[in-house]
Amino acid sequence: MTDTSSQTDNIFAFLLALAIAIPAFLGQDQTMKPVFYALVVVPALAMILARKIHLIALFKDYPYVFLLTVPMLYWSTATLWSDNPENFSGFLRRSLTTFVFVIAVAHTVATHRQGLVRYLDLALFLVAIAASIKLGSIFFDDTSSKNWRLGNESVFNRPLHAAHYFGCFATYALVRAYQQANSRRWMIYALALAPCALYVLMTYSRGPLISYVLVFLVISIFWYKKPVHALLALGLSAGVSYQQLDVLTQRGASFRDEIWQKSLELIQNNFWLGVGNGTPLDMPYGENKMAPHAHNLFLDMFTRSGIIGFLLVTIIAVFVLWRAYRARPNEQLAIATLLFFFLAMMTDVQKLITSPSGGYVVFWLPLTALLVLSSRPATKGKR
Repeated sequence: MTDTSSQTDNIFAFLLALAIAIPAFLGQDQTMKPVFYALVVVPALAMILARKIHLIALFKDYPYVFLLTVPMLYWSTATLWSDNPENFSGFLRRSLTTFVFVIAVAHTVATHRQGLVRYLDLALFLVAIAASIKLGSIFFDDTSSKNWRLGNESVFNRPLHAAHYFGCFATYALVRAYQQANSRRWMIYALALAPCALYVLMTYSRGPLISYVLVFLVISIFWYKKPVHALLALGLSAGVSYQQLDVLTQRGASFRDEIWQKSLELIQNNFWLGVGNGTPLDMPYGENKMAPHAHNLFLDMFTRSGIIGFLLVTIIAVFVLWRAYRARPNEQLAIATLLFFFLAMMTDVQKLITSPSGGYVVFWLPLTALLVLSSRPATKGKR
């Protein structure tokens, strides 16, 4: 790798870190699309053209990245039998944008591997600063309001999706803290973890909260060689659960069981192909309410794209986590954040094929990174 190409890759990795961190600072009336297009998508296209990064060569060295193109193409095709087949061109455009982001992440991870972590650390510390600023605004808000939840005025528009984003970084910070042998460095990551985790708590979103507690529990099992860390993780899980007990129990099932039952009815009637991507589900529940989605990613995929779409997302999830079972240090980061995402998606839905959004950070970034890290290059080039 030449000095010029190495410098270009470093600049691009820096831009990628900025792109995934900037949404934390944005407000409700803003959008993250220009950020991702300006810092990631357009530079990635320019780099692919200028550097002649051949997709075939990338897929040959890291064959599992090719797996991600299969569901993208199928989910785009599944719009053809929706109630609004005109969605196909828009869905395909969003698929291509997502694909460019995936290739950019794959190339960055492949060329940096170890060095990429410092850029992700930069993103973590920026997000921690943003979380601290948002938490400070609580003192100026009317928190006594019944509907007040941190994240209502974020770029994510919903506290739940804000909790996914900050929960992803809280999980990342947790694993980075675990990896540190030096107590001073451990404290630095613990300080970054605190505001991100506290932000998740203050959204009062039970799905991400439960997911984060479960991640704590799972990680504590894998930390058996460091009993102090394991006990600390268990203690934090118990403390968070007790402190947030009212939040976890006060809203009952929030009609999830009723919505899931309606989803299963749709699945029975559209088992093979689903109702089509782009079709509003509009499932009635409660008193004259309509659910736009299944409140479960896997059920939602099954309802919209049939058994094939369901199997694609399920097999990829299982395969990626299985491949990374014997994790090297950097793989632990992607495993933990991906585990948090999949657990959170048991009670909610993030659009996976969409314009640049939080889903790019909480799903495509760790998934692509893990696929590259778990691949063994077929050729021994100098990286």
